Amino acid sequence: MTTRLTRYPLALLLIMACHAASAQDGKAFVKEAERLQKGGQLKAALEQYGFAVRVDSNYVKALLGRASLFLQMDSMKARMADMQHVARLTPRDADNLTLAAAACLDAQVPAKAVQYADQALTVSPKNMQALQTKVRACLALKDAQQAVAAADAALSLKATTDTYYLHALARMASGDYTTADADLDKVIEWNPLYESAYVASGETQLKLHESYRGTSMQMRALEKSIDRCTAGLQLNPSSTELLIVRSKAYAKQKEFAKAIDDVSKCVALGREDTVVYFQRALYYHGFGQEQNAVNDLNKLLLNYPDNVNFLLLRAECREANLDLDGAANDLALAEKGMKGNPAFSAAELKSVAESKERIKARVFEMNREADPPVITVVEPMRKDDVAQVSSALASVKVAGHVRDKSLIKSIQVQGKDADFDPDEKSPEFRATVPLAASAKEMEVMAEDVYGNRSTVTLKVQRTEATPPVLAVTNPSISADRVAILPAGKEQIFVEGHTSDPSGIRSVMVDGMYASFIPDTTATDFSIKLDITGKDHFTVRAEDQFGNVTETAFMVQHEAPVQAAAPPKPSSDKPAADKAASAMGTAWVVYIENSNYKNMPALPNLGPDKMHKAFAKYQAQRTIVKKNLTKTQLERFFNIELRDLVRGGDVNTLLVWYEGAGRSQGGKAYWIPVDGKSDDIYTFYNYGTLKGLMENYSESVRTTLVVSDAAGNDPSFYELTR
Repeated sequence: MTTRLTRYPLALLLIMACHAASAQDGKAFVKEAERLQKGGQLKAALEQYGFAVRVDSNYVKALLGRASLFLQMDSMKARMADMQHVARLTPRDADNLTLAAAACLDAQVPAKAVQYADQALTVSPKNMQALQTKVRACLALKDAQQAVAAADAALSLKATTDTYYLHALARMASGDYTTADADLDKVIEWNPLYESAYVASGETQLKLHESYRGTSMQMRALEKSIDRCTAGLQLNPSSTELLIVRSKAYAKQKEFAKAIDDVSKCVALGREDTVVYFQRALYYHGFGQEQNAVNDLNKLLLNYPDNVNFLLLRAECREANLDLDGAANDLALAEKGMKGNPAFSAAELKSVAESKERIKARVFEMNREADPPVITVVEPMRKDDVAQVSSALASVKVAGHVRDKSLIKSIQVQGKDADFDPDEKSPEFRATVPLAASAKEMEVMAEDVYGNRSTVTLKVQRTEATPPVLAVTNPSISADRVAILPAGKEQIFVEGHTSDPSGIRSVMVDGMYASFIPDTTATDFSIKLDITGKDHFTVRAEDQFGNVTETAFMVQHEAPVQAAAPPKPSSDKPAADKAASAMGTAWVVYIENSNYKNMPALPNLGPDKMHKAFAKYQAQRTIVKKNLTKTQLERFFNIELRDLVRGGDVNTLLVWYEGAGRSQGGKAYWIPVDGKSDDIYTFYNYGTLKGLMENYSESVRTTLVVSDAAGNDPSFYELTR
């Protein structure tokens, strides 16, 4: 028993000695940290403070020192964490609690700041710093009532420029601008160098201007706002806050040139936030410089494309600038953003919808014209105004296009509505209509949105009813029309031949167009077909009169054969050789259209950009074509290039186009040298070119189409893999 009693004091002494040694070490670290901090060696000081806290995590002096260092280093979150720790360790120290409140406020956590400020005031009700911190935190939380109560308490405790200034801010938040004005007058009278007071005073006068009903009172408020801002700018000519406030006062005086000058100075001083550009856009709009306003709003909408206020202002500017289509589009986007947004009332949403309809009506009337649509029937085949239709058909496909300056409201064939895109000018149309054997005529009618109507009447001549001859040569087909394929084969290359005295109009495999020579009496065809999950495929050939041969072929896979794994190829080849091996035989096709007949020529074209872009490809041949007409483009890709690729066993095809281009109706076009800028049907639609080239030959594995075209869009460059 005696032995145990003597051991405990000894253990206690050891613990106390260790604690004393730790504290001594912590003090040494803090002392060194303070010396380094005073000498400006902040990183080294931070390390020493860290050592002190590591020795004793509850060492208040080390935590306070590190928090002050974090303030110097602008590390507000880290500072807040240290001060919260100090607040937990010293819950009855009003100064530490106040510092914790300030740290939370600087770290943009105002709710926590209010909490610590209240704790400090519980301990020390007359703590001025805690009261002022609470005022600022309540203002950040938009709690005007609590801000006013704290500001009143601070002012009654001691009247200083700071307490009057915070009292003014709290009164401004509560809408009491008269009291705020009087408070700020005292601040500036007592301390003419108090820059923030000039800003607040200028803003207060703007609010008083809104509340006054008399013109003279309103004008005096604006003059005082301008005077206060001007006086503040004499102290600090680089104050963008003062420039913004003064610009608002100038704008209310209709002095838009001065307002624009002030806000432009903010941009010159490096301030380019949303407030600056939005205010300048407002001033440009008020000054009648609509395009300048649109330019500023474009910058804002690049970063905030759904901002309703930006869209509504740009719509006003565009309408004033007679860009009615753009204004209608902005209003539509704004209307979409307002729906379901509680920040906007039903009345505001209704007003935007009415404005949108009003502008659409203006656009409609402004574009009104009396020219009837021009109808071109492409299918069925016709000679002059005589449509040649197979005598075997009870219904006929009618297709073509309609050209008009306006949108098309209706297209009908034999009184039946045709399919077309009503949002596209000069649309293509298609319809399948019944046609009696005795029918002598066929009528196509088109009407635009202004009621202009035109009709094309075609005489009908019945022709022979013999369907095309069709044969598939690859893959091998058995007598009962079954294609036997190797096990696991997911893609096949279907090849064949078809002929008809009237000419072949189309060849399709499973609904996809195959590569063939159009408008010839006999042609080979080919297509690469994915047969994953399929047990058959269908080949369809149609002649010029609409006679169709359609044949279905069953698909069967051979049983898999177990074979020994082949030896792995040597990996000693250089990377370039491996890439070349993967590409196989590669050809480059360069098309340059510059010498236009109906459009300005395009100078300074050349293959330099193409050579740079295709540098990593090892091409065995480059084919150069210049100044191709639409007919030449179609013949080259449909016939000439296909035959060359088959003969050269080409694996990779790279196509680069340089010339004029156009994007319309969601489709991209190359413009041949004989194309007309206002006639889409003289353009070359290269959208299907990639698929067409893949169907040239079974050897083609990779295709790449690059359209480096000068178009009417901001960026026309397109890459298709």
